[in-house]
Amino acid sequence: MSISGRTRLVFLAGDPIDHAKGFAEYADALAAAGLDAAYLPAHVPAGQLGPFLAGMRWMRNLAGIVATVPHKREARALAVPDEAARRAGSANLLRPGAGGGWECSMVDGAGFLIATDAAGIELAGRRVQLLGGGGAGRAVSMAIAERGPAALAVHDPDPARAAALVADLRAEFPSLRAESALGTSEVLVNCSPLGMGDDARMPVAEALIPQGGAVYDIVNRADTPLLVAARRHGCRTDHGRSMMLAQIPLVLRFFFGAA
Repeated sequence: MSISGRTRLVFLAGDPIDHAKGFAEYADALAAAGLDAAYLPAHVPAGQLGPFLAGMRWMRNLAGIVATVPHKREARALAVPDEAARRAGSANLLRPGAGGGWECSMVDGAGFLIATDAAGIELAGRRVQLLGGGGAGRAVSMAIAERGPAALAVHDPDPARAAALVADLRAEFPSLRAESALGTSEVLVNCSPLGMGDDARMPVAEALIPQGGAVYDIVNRADTPLLVAARRHGCRTDHGRSMMLAQIPLVLRFFFGAA
């Protein structure tokens, strides 16, 4: 990759950021698209996305910001959303907009559906348990709801956050059987940060892993404790790398209009 004064920059903003992956994959995608651009990490402390954006807005060679944990809810609040970000109540893409403001989108949900389709994980007509009601969890839950599951249960350590997400799901999908609960399922989806980096914690008791069912962990590791246990239970599994790869063309389209 060659950097010049004309190179446009995309920053991945998160806290922490040292666990982040995908830089080589983004570099390959940018090169394949013929774009003079670079994808770089930015360690932005929790609660400081607003001041960060205030300064970055004046960087003339900025293409945009990819927001990751814990900034997705705040990203939505600070920008004009498209339909995906409005529905999710969170955003992971920010680009400079008109009048000195920002525009935002959310592609976690779309990336999740592409990844689960490729992995052969069926969502329609299945009882789905989702763990984590944060920014990614909101987007993924809305994407799951689009597929018409038999039921969708949401669990979060913060009961109020889970209840708020369930209320939003019911408002967007009135016929959906959605509840704030933790129990048995046919498809288990982890959208919590447990298992990220060197974290060895399980996001759910092993007894709740669906025997012979499916487990998708959005953490970008094939060996999270949840996935290791799920494979012991004969589950079809996949993880966040496939979701990240599915999002790359969506990200490039949002920032550059590139196919």
